[in-house]
Amino acid sequence: MPRYCYKCDKCKETFEINHGMFFQQEKCIKCNSTGHLTKVPDFTIKKNSQNATQKPTGAVVSEFIEDAKKGLKQQRKALKTEVFDK
Repeated sequence: MPRYCYKCDKCKETFEINHGMFFQQEKCIKCNSTGHLTKVPDFTIKKNSQNATQKPTGAVVSEFIEDAKKGLKQQRKALKTEVFDK
């Protein structure tokens, strides 16, 4: 699932969450307010310079996988403590 970044206009916090591309997050996970979220664009502008060294593709992929694993581990931990209403 894709990861999306949101910013809450009420508490001024940003957070990332994984969900399907047609789902729209409505509730802030930091302050639980609704109707105050803005999706932050997920693109970065990188500047190439002659002095910069570029990582091999395999290293970049491995780094991304490790970051994704850490994010999933944090989400699992958060979901274990979350209480769902019946």
